[in-house]
Amino acid sequence: MNERFPAYIAEAKRLANERGILWSFPISDDGSISKEKAWDLTALCGSTPPPTHRLADLGYDRKTLPVLNGFLEKRGRQQVTQIALSNGWQDLVKATALHQVLVRRNSPGHVYLQIIRPLRVLGTCVHALSGNEPWEMTTDDIVFAHKVSKAVQASGKLGELVAGVVNYIMDARHLCDNGPFFHLIQPQRTEKAKRGPQVIRTSLKDRKASEKLPDMKALWELVRIVFTEKPQTFADAIRFAQIRVLIITGLRVGEVCSIPADWKRTKEYVSLPTHPSEDTGFVSTSVLLRHFAEKQRGRNENSSTLYEKHQDVPLLFQDILEETLEKVVRITTPLRTRLRKQIASDRLFPEYDQEDLIELEEAYVMVTGNPAVRQLVPEKLMNNYRDEFSSEALREITQIQEASGKELRRNIQTFYRRFTRKFEGPFFNISGDPAPFRPSRIDELLLKVCDLEKYARKHLPTKIPDTYLLPLENGKKLKASELLFLAPKRSLSEGREGGICDVTRCFGVGRATPDDLINSLDGRKNGIFARYGESEEDRQRSINTHALRHLQNTELFRLGIADTLITKRFNRRSVAQSYVYDHRSLAEDLADMDLPSPAKALPEKPRTVASLIASGKASGPLVDQFKRIQRENGDEEAFAFLSVEADGFHATPYGYCVNSFLVDPCTKHLQCFDGCKYLIACLVDRQRATLESLRDKILASIDKMESRKGGIGLRNQLEHADRLLRNIEILLVSSEGDMPFVDGRDLSDKIGDNGGPSLDAFV
Repeated sequence: MNERFPAYIAEAKRLANERGILWSFPISDDGSISKEKAWDLTALCGSTPPPTHRLADLGYDRKTLPVLNGFLEKRGRQQVTQIALSNGWQDLVKATALHQVLVRRNSPGHVYLQIIRPLRVLGTCVHALSGNEPWEMTTDDIVFAHKVSKAVQASGKLGELVAGVVNYIMDARHLCDNGPFFHLIQPQRTEKAKRGPQVIRTSLKDRKASEKLPDMKALWELVRIVFTEKPQTFADAIRFAQIRVLIITGLRVGEVCSIPADWKRTKEYVSLPTHPSEDTGFVSTSVLLRHFAEKQRGRNENSSTLYEKHQDVPLLFQDILEETLEKVVRITTPLRTRLRKQIASDRLFPEYDQEDLIELEEAYVMVTGNPAVRQLVPEKLMNNYRDEFSSEALREITQIQEASGKELRRNIQTFYRRFTRKFEGPFFNISGDPAPFRPSRIDELLLKVCDLEKYARKHLPTKIPDTYLLPLENGKKLKASELLFLAPKRSLSEGREGGICDVTRCFGVGRATPDDLINSLDGRKNGIFARYGESEEDRQRSINTHALRHLQNTELFRLGIADTLITKRFNRRSVAQSYVYDHRSLAEDLADMDLPSPAKALPEKPRTVASLIASGKASGPLVDQFKRIQRENGDEEAFAFLSVEADGFHATPYGYCVNSFLVDPCTKHLQCFDGCKYLIACLVDRQRATLESLRDKILASIDKMESRKGGIGLRNQLEHADRLLRNIEILLVSSEGDMPFVDGRDLSDKIGDNGGPSLDAFV
């Protein structure tokens, strides 16, 4: 073992000792760790749930095992089962987790998904193949692990992550006796990466990285849903508002979820010291959206810190945004009020004293949120509540339940049968004396609030309110109750039973999470599209929330907004980052080019050709003549020439051609591949296939000619065919944008060159 590996582990143990983190803890045979002993990565990095990420497994990666066993079977090796990793691999995973969380200050989600898991996958494959410890890994181990990991996910993402941990952890820290290894498994650029900014667009409609934009049909269906449909649950009302904000602002989904309730800021403008700007025809007041931007932290700063920013709201969307967010503030007020009291008192039921006795009926509503305790809520009252989600409608529902005089519904009896198995406190009768639990007498029993709180904290961890504090960049703390989008936690009465949740009495209050919104739009059977889609096809749709950010960025570029303003709007640090989100079509790019004044007056097609010439994407006799006139006589005469001559822009099967075919037809019948000096290579898949098909036909024709014993003009035909074949081969090996025959012939003014036959002789 080299000295670097034990030093790396020793440093991690020192960090654990300083923070009071238990390094050695019991691990089961399959590698799982109990919830009490597992490291809470979310808490370690100072972040706040939900979600909570824990280091709760140091065994083989379960999803990798089936694929791994398939590879082992091909090698004639014995199948492996779920067991714990070796001590060396366990130490490596734990040390890396602590370093990433405590030193690099990365977010717990990133550490758990993109560091810990690929390390465990690497350990699973190496340990199963050779039994080697991390410092003993060989080339065969690394290559085998990379091959298996690529096969686990169809996208190959896991393979890239495994290559990443090999590069940045194993190789960079020299933890292996052998190595480095990354050059052996360095991922090749994917087709998606190759289609990046360097893509050659052959049509004016082609967009850069168009796959990052939302599907238009899904987008319009989503717009129809959130702006016209009535949400059927409180949670959907919150989701609809969040989606509206995503569409209007282009913020990241995490930024939308963390918008504060005190979101509105305004700016006043004056044109004269005593006159508002509106008196002179300008805007006097603008609205800004206060939010907390992501990806703002500096090196080694805490990943959970919130950075306050402000985004200007366009006048067109001010009324919509204000109406949407003001409604959210109103309907979440009961949740916000309760959460504030819970934070201040560190209690789950702060409206009662610890020793107060409450009815089991009331305890049921507070724990589950379901107000239908004696009868189903009438449809009319359900619709009234869903119209505005008002507290008054909930109070009316409660009054009807209390006045019904009916027995408690059977679902409450079922709930308390399960409840008594874990509830540790006594029950009491109406007189306050201890009494045994009887399902048939639930309406006569009481329980203490303190006992109910103990039960909830121990057995309902997913419903515990979000009472934590969020760190701000100025050192202050933000209470979760100050956030705008709050919702009841795990409101099953709404989701599964089609009922409602009484947000005035439900104790589990939390902030809406990005995962919830992402999952509701990903095409699941209980998602927004599935429940609100207009047609069967619409109910199958899905959309990526981040695609809405790409869409707005592209639209702002298309409308001619300065890249500096776009960068500022989206809280980016450099203008270059904004262009990653630019997916304009070729026509939109050309329309945005800064052309000389004479060119702006040209008709559409000549203006397109002028843009191509200015960007260096066009060549040919017409272009040469244009540049000569521009050089000798100036822009005005050059563009006047272009307006007459450039009546068309042609994309041939072999490249670009700018030529007026009406005035000066192509004398070679578009045989651009035959060494034309003005041909520009543009070898997209369709054009490459055309050339390869043509090459095969010419080869077949040459075989036929060579099989003939003689004939008139046979030698000339063979020479002509050989020349065509050579030129096609040259074009096929050319790079995008090259001029493969720059020293070749000008086919535009030569007729019957070499007296050879036309292409028809071969095809």
